[in-house]
Amino acid sequence: MHDFTCTMPKIIFGNGKVREIGVLVKGYGRKVFLAIDPFLDRQGVTHEITGVLERESLVVFPFSGIESNPDCFSVDKAGCLAKEQKCDFVLAVGGGSVIDFGKGVAVVAGNPETSWKYTRRKDHSPLIPGKTTLPVIAVPTTAGTGSETTHFSVLSNPELREKSTIAHERIFPRLAVIDPELTVTMPSGLTALTGIDVLAHAIESYINVKATPYSKMVGIEAIRLVATYLPQASSNGRNMTAREHMAWASTLAGIAIAHANPTLPHALAQAAGGYIHAPHGGSVAACLPEIMKISYMADLESFGEIAVALDPSVSELPGYRCAEKSVELVERLFRDIGCSVRFGDFGLIEDNIERVTEIAMTGYFTGINLHPRIVDRDEIMRIYRACL
Repeated sequence: MHDFTCTMPKIIFGNGKVREIGVLVKGYGRKVFLAIDPFLDRQGVTHEITGVLERESLVVFPFSGIESNPDCFSVDKAGCLAKEQKCDFVLAVGGGSVIDFGKGVAVVAGNPETSWKYTRRKDHSPLIPGKTTLPVIAVPTTAGTGSETTHFSVLSNPELREKSTIAHERIFPRLAVIDPELTVTMPSGLTALTGIDVLAHAIESYINVKATPYSKMVGIEAIRLVATYLPQASSNGRNMTAREHMAWASTLAGIAIAHANPTLPHALAQAAGGYIHAPHGGSVAACLPEIMKISYMADLESFGEIAVALDPSVSELPGYRCAEKSVELVERLFRDIGCSVRFGDFGLIEDNIERVTEIAMTGYFTGINLHPRIVDRDEIMRIYRACL
C-alpha cells in the first residue's frame, strides 16, 4: 500500500444551497471576484448572486468574459483586474472551465508572473503559487469536471495550441457548494459529455499505478453512480434523483483525481482537445474505450472491479473475462447516452497526430507515466489513429 494524504475542501451539498452563498463565504474577505459563466450571466444569475452577497455587506466585482477551455492570456488579464480591484477571494460559479479560470485568477492575482509559468510541463520548471494566492470558492453548475474538489487548473495556450495544468494545493477550493438544482438546465448532450468526464476521472484514478485505498474507495462509488444515473439524467434532465446522484458522483470523482492523477485517457484527450479546441468530455469519450482495450491486461483485478461496478451481474465471470467486459460495458453506456464519438468528429486529422503526440508527452507526461500500461511515442500515435 502506498503512503497517502487526504486533502479536500469543505463541501456543502444540497438543493438550494446556492441561495445561502452570502452567509457561507463572508468569512473569506470583504471584496469578491465573481467569475461566472457567461450563459448564467445572460440569464440574470449574476444579478441574483450579487444581491445575495451584497446583503452580507460584501463588495462584488463580477466577471463573465470566460470561454470554454479558458486560455492563459484571458486568465492573466482577469487576474490583473482582481489584483487592481484588491479582491480578497474568488467565487467561481459555473462549469469546469469557469472554476479552472477562477483558480488561475487566484494565482495571478496573488503572485508574480503569468499563469502559464505555473503550469506543469517538461519544457519549463513550473513556478509555485505562494501563500498570497487568493482563496477560491467553487459552485459547480455541471456534473462533470469535479474541479470544485481538485487542485488542478487546466488552461489553454492558443499561441501554442496546447493545454497545460497548474497543479498545487493552494488552489484547492476552500469551500465547494454543490447544489444539484443548478445542473437541471443542462441539455441532454452536455449532461452526457460531462458525465463521461466523471466516469473517466473515476476509472483513471482507480487504475492509476499510485492509487490509494482512499482514491479507490471514492472512485469506485462514482463509477457505480454513473452507471445507474447518467442514462437517467441524460434522458430526463428534470429527474432530480438522477441529478443529485450525478452531482455527487462528479464530486467523488474530483476527489479521486485529486488523490490519484488522471492517466492516459486524459493525457491524450487534453492534448488533442487543446489543439483542435474540442469539448473536453468529447475528447475523453473519443479515446477512453480504445485505451481501455489495450490496458485491461495490465491490471486484471482493477478492471474487473470496474466492470462489476458498472454491472454487478458480471461478477461471476472469470477474472480475465470480467476485466475484458469493462470495455464492453463502457462502450454500451456510451451508446445508451448517444456519445459514441471520435476525434475526427471534432476536426483532428492524420496530419495532426505527430504534433498532438508531442504535446501529450510534453504537457501530460505525468498521466502517461501513471497509466498501468506503459506506452511509448509510437503507441500513442497508434491510439490516436485508432480513435480518428
